[in-house]
Order: sequence, then C-alpha cells, then structure tokens
Amino acid sequence: MSEMLHVLVVGAGPTGLALATELRRHGLTCRIIDRAVDRPANQARALTMWDGALDVLDRHGTGDAVRARGLPMTAARYFSGGRPVAQVRFGPETGNDAEPLIITQPSVESVLVQNLRTLDVPVEWRTELVELTDRGEHVEVLLRHDDAEERLIAQWVVGCDGAHSAVRTLSGITFEGSTYPQSYTLGDGVITAPVPPGEAHYHLHPDGVLVVVPLPDGQVRVFADASGIGGDPDAAPTVDDLQQLADKRAPYPIRIHELQWATRFLVHMRHSAAFRKGRCVLAGDAAHVHSPAGGQGLNTGIQDAANLGGKLAAIISGGADAEVLLAGYESERMPIAREVIQAADRQTKLWTVGSRPGRAVRDLVLGTLSRSGLLEKRLVPSLAQYELDYRHSPAVGKRGGRRALGRAIPEAALIGPDGAATGLRRLLSAPWHVLLAVLDATPSADDAGRVSMLRARITESGLPFRLHVIVPGDPSTTTAPDLGEVYYAPPGFAPKHELAGCKLIAIRPDGYVADASPTLDLDELLGKLPGFRAPHGVAPTPLGRKVS
Repeated sequence: MSEMLHVLVVGAGPTGLALATELRRHGLTCRIIDRAVDRPANQARALTMWDGALDVLDRHGTGDAVRARGLPMTAARYFSGGRPVAQVRFGPETGNDAEPLIITQPSVESVLVQNLRTLDVPVEWRTELVELTDRGEHVEVLLRHDDAEERLIAQWVVGCDGAHSAVRTLSGITFEGSTYPQSYTLGDGVITAPVPPGEAHYHLHPDGVLVVVPLPDGQVRVFADASGIGGDPDAAPTVDDLQQLADKRAPYPIRIHELQWATRFLVHMRHSAAFRKGRCVLAGDAAHVHSPAGGQGLNTGIQDAANLGGKLAAIISGGADAEVLLAGYESERMPIAREVIQAADRQTKLWTVGSRPGRAVRDLVLGTLSRSGLLEKRLVPSLAQYELDYRHSPAVGKRGGRRALGRAIPEAALIGPDGAATGLRRLLSAPWHVLLAVLDATPSADDAGRVSMLRARITESGLPFRLHVIVPGDPSTTTAPDLGEVYYAPPGFAPKHELAGCKLIAIRPDGYVADASPTLDLDELLGKLPGFRAPHGVAPTPLGRKVS
C-alpha cells in the first residue's frame, strides 16, 4: 500500500523548492526528494537573482528573507586590456528598474527549505528515484532511501533534478546540445580585491575571462576560464592556481589568501527535446542548462516552477484541461529557455574573443553601447526576466500572455470590503486564478445582477478562480447597488493598452493574464479561454488516500 500524492518533486534545488512551495500554496499534497546527503553549506555556482525570480519569491512570502541575505547589485563593469570599456548600472535611478541581488544559492535554498517546513513539507535527503512507470492516470515510482525501498503512486512527477536528471532519463526524453571545449573554475574565500560591494568586474583577457564579485558575507568570488591551469582537470583549483590567473588577467592587484571552497567544471549548452512526456514534467536544469554568463539559471528555473505549479493546481482541481495547460507550459517556457541559452552563449563568446582585431571590435561595440545607454536598455530587461511574452501560448486567449500588473493594469491602493487598505498587488499574489471584474465608477443594478451571476457560476462550476470586484471611486461617497464584497480603487482606475475596455480579466497565479473580455459574461470569456471550457468540478485527491 502506498500514499497517493498529487505531485512528487524530484530535486531539492531552488527550482524544486519553489515548485513544492507553489504546490502547497494551492493546497496540493507533494513530497520533495533529493539523492544528495544534504546540500553543501557553501558550494554553489549560482550567484545572482533577478527581478522575475524575486517576484515569485515575493508571492511565496520569502522575498524579504532572501533579500536580507543578499547584497543589492549596483553595477557590472567590463575591462579589456587593463582598461574599463563598458558598464551596466542597476537600480531605479538608471531607468531600467532592474534590482538584481548578489546572493549565493545555499542562502536562497536555506530560506526556501525553512519556509517549506512551515508548510509541512520537509526535504527528504538521501532519497533517490530509481524506477518510474507512467500508467496514464498516475505514475508509479520506486524510491531508494539508504538501504530501504519505497513504492509510491503520484498523479504527476516533476523532474527538478538537474543536468543529470533521473526523471528525464527514465522518461526517455533526450537532452540536446553541446559542451564548451574549455573548462571553468571558481573559488570563494578570503580574497583582497579593489571591487566595491555590489559590483561585478569582468576582465576580458585574451587568455580568458576573469570575474571578481564581492559576496554578501564579506568573502569574494573569483571565476575564470581555466585555460592556463595545468594539472588534473578534475581536481579543484588551489590558491596558487587562482592567484596565477588573477595576476595575469586583472589590471589591479588581487590577493587570494584562503579558499573556503573551489571547483573546476565544464559548461554545457543543452535543452531537453520536450518539457513533458505523459505525466512526467521537467523544470529548471533538468530541462535546460547553459553558460553561467548573465546569471540566468537560478532565475529561469524558479520561474519554470511558478508557471508549472499554477497549471498543475488548476489541472488537479478538475477545472482545467491537462493537455492544453501543459502544452502551454512547454510553449511558454521552452522559448524562454532557448533565448537564455543563446544569450548566455553570446556572452560567453564575447568573453573568449582571442584575436587582436576581434577584441578591438568587441571593445568598440561594448563601449559605444555603454556610452549611449543602449547596453542597459537592451541587456537588462532580458536578464531581469520580469516582463515575459507568452502571447503565442496555446493556453492563453487573444488578450492574454502579458504580465497583468504594470503596463496594462496599474498598481493601485485599494479599500477592501472590511474598510482596510490593501494593494492590488496583494490581491494578485494569492495562490489561485483571479477574475478581476472592473466596473464603472457608478455601477448599475444590471452590474449587480451580473456580479451575482458570476459568483454563482464560479461556485457551481468548480472553476479554480477567485472573483474580486473593483469599483473606481471613494467608498464614502459612491452610491452603488449591493455588489457583495467590493474593492474600491482610486478614481480613474482602468485597464490600459491591450486590456483597455475590458471588464472581466482572468489572471493566472504567476501574475500573467490568461484572457480578458469587454463584458461580465463568464461563459463568453471561457469560450475564448483555452483549457477552461469544460470544468468538471472534481476535488483534489484527499491527503493520505491509500491505493494498492
């Protein structure tokens, strides 16, 4: 006998931890396993969190704790031939609005693991997935924990287990791509370098790149192309190895006193041929790996988790079609992964230009783009991954696919049904699909009737939506018929751009618009919204159900 789970999450890195958190926010049952004895307290290559991933953590309630352990990134500076050639600045005053964070992956994982414990989901270390059989209606798996084995049945299995994913391998999904010929090395430790906290320095030397970044705990990271280091390519670099690279490639003195940890590794550029096969789905490094240039891996994986978690919740609730929503997951996230892989590849090639004419052209282009501001305007939004474009997804309607809060729906201070102040962002951060009904400043009796019908329709259908009615105006002076629970927005509040004139807006748990309608007719909206046309009203499988 084995416990039926909604989702088995394989892999307890940031992607798996974020996915398990999202699933539990939706009230689903899940377990998260990892074959490692435990996460190393210090060993991690990921170092940067961008705005899109931080937005996910804000929704999970862990964003502030993560920021408290990190260091705001203020600038990235590029040097060539010992002289500065370009810079990219971050922060609101730059106009690009990106606010990245320098933080080590173990620090992020520590916050997420602790938060998961409060949701009654401990990480099960030393637990390996060894067999997997997709039965169509569920997945049967064999887990090995030390010398013991356990058979488990789950509705879905998600592989967040990295480049050597067992879920991907056992599902028969191929991993396409290549490996860079050169190896790379990095070390964190007691290192003296004239680099201000919050900055990252990139030294583009003919022999290879050298990156120097102060860490939040006062240590410094040195990352480099390992060309020029002899010895065993599988052995971790020594203090002398990294000192040799720093002496040759940096234009200022760097002294490496002591290393807390160091590693040497190959860099891959690969993605899975599919993000899903049957009831097995991939996310994070199990689905895509790339060069660390740009610091995108941690961020792309966390956003995979947010996108997938909401879709699985809607599917398991019985209110959405699995084929449509999971086709949407692949359609939305695979192009992002490919773009990240290509962008990281371009930056890596930029680092490794060896010829003198090539370096001269590179430096000229970088300098020109930097002085004109185009480098910040073009590079930073793609790195931040905050405003993604899902408009071509099969899981959204013709008005869907863009982030809800921002250009189309302005953030607004609201007065809630209980008279308390709140923000629209808070309403849209809740763990469910949201239906915003945006009424005129003077709602009519017809509006009240339609709102009542909306509430009844959602209740009887089993759709995974939560309705919020918004009326622009002052609640102390607005005269309106009985609308039930209402949020009052500032006068003049209205959707803009592609949502202009829309009265009913469906917003996904990841903050992106599913679709919108100029009327308050839910059936009209559902008729155009893929995946939600025939809700079944089936409740999620109860926690603890036993199956044979």
